[in-house]
Amino acid sequence: MTAILSLISAMIIGASDFGGGVASRRASPFAVAAWVQAASLGLLFVAVWFIDAPDIRTTDLTAGVVAGLSATFSYVALYAAFSRGKISLLAPVTATVGAVIPTLVGVGRGEALAAVNVVGIVFALAAIAFVTQDREGEGEATPPIAFGLALIAGVGFSVFFLALAETQNGAGLWPLVAARVVSVPLVIVIALMVGGVTTLSNNTRLIVIAAGIAEGVSSICALWAYQRGPLAVAAVLGAFYPVSTVLLARLLLDERLRRVQLYGVILALVAIPLVAIP
Repeated sequence: MTAILSLISAMIIGASDFGGGVASRRASPFAVAAWVQAASLGLLFVAVWFIDAPDIRTTDLTAGVVAGLSATFSYVALYAAFSRGKISLLAPVTATVGAVIPTLVGVGRGEALAAVNVVGIVFALAAIAFVTQDREGEGEATPPIAFGLALIAGVGFSVFFLALAETQNGAGLWPLVAARVVSVPLVIVIALMVGGVTTLSNNTRLIVIAAGIAEGVSSICALWAYQRGPLAVAAVLGAFYPVSTVLLARLLLDERLRRVQLYGVILALVAIPLVAIP
């Protein structure tokens, strides 16, 4: 069940991130992040009443707050990266970082790491090196700052999911509600501080609302996956989301990659299941 929930979450969040990335090229990444988080919170406010929560603990809500704080900076960093470079390159970078860190945390907690897992981690690191080979003169190059932001987003999402892993089933969806209650006002404050509040066109607003609803559904699946464990399986299979993100970027934005970058994307997609093999 963990693997199925993680893969469902990955495919949905991949489409959500693509939508957010497209919107970030039309408006401020801060405004896009605020709208996406708000739409996600709206969905969770409705869904929470349909999911039984017989045992809500303070630790669950605290973990939700930590998840919300990390999600805020992660989404801002991710959308800022997408607004500066190729989505099909940056999504695998974020995903591989988000896969490796929880796996290493699991190892630190005593989870065994097989030889195939080590190979997967090596592939993941190689993938990051390959996809960052974007040279000027071969189309519009992705700047180093975009890759840096993608790495930061990957670290942040790792914290988000590790926090959710500390919650228990009896809390229902309330950890996610706590996360969004924190993240929505925080990202709005950040946007106001940096002057990132912009007006969205009707089409862009529809995109970010759809992305937010998808993000909410994906987060629910991810929460259930992490609560059921194992941690490494949930984290790494959940990092499969570049599959849908890259495909959408290729089909709808006609993003083209250099051969070495294509190898990097393929390596990233191969690395993810290798790390997840128990």
